[in-house]
Amino acid sequence: KPVNYGTSAAPIGGVDVQVSVSSHGLFEKTTKVCTMTVKGDGTSELGTCEHSESDDTAVASELPAIDPSTVVQIGKEIYEAIEDNQPTLNTTVDWAGAVPKGVTEWTQLENWQGPAQSDTYYVEFKNGLGKKLTKFAWRFVWKFGGDMDGVGKYVTQAGVDIDTSYAYLSEHLDVEVKSLKPVNY
Repeated sequence: KPVNYGTSAAPIGGVDVQVSVSSHGLFEKTTKVCTMTVKGDGTSELGTCEHSESDDTAVASELPAIDPSTVVQIGKEIYEAIEDNQPTLNTTVDWAGAVPKGVTEWTQLENWQGPAQSDTYYVEFKNGLGKKLTKFAWRFVWKFGGDMDGVGKYVTQAGVDIDTSYAYLSEHLDVEVKSLKPVNY
């Protein structure tokens, strides 16, 4: 459920984008998760980047009349960026946004800026001898600053931009992206 951290007079939307990188092959499947909060004012905050087996997902709300003080998620809540070593990311549809309640398309807002992007992050799995088995490197990307009649700063097209994807012959790399917890900062 969305949390309101801001005011109705000056809302700033944001959404958490979570990247889950899984590696498996000759050894057991291991997953590591990194989370980035992207905000409508163009800023971001790196959250946790750790080993996790979490399956928590956000649930989008029904979108009635437009309410700029209540931020809801649009776009996809969950999608695959890499599946069995193959890129499957489609940036046309694989993204999330944080917009005013009642807005169903990010194009209903105006004054978008960006895209902004984070530094490059990576997750690498090695065997006991230190040999690299899999690696995934990415940047978080998003457009920001969209407003409704001059009110608010919202986020759209939040997701990942793949930098590097590698898997040794015996290994399988899977990368899942989740968008969680749209909020009003």
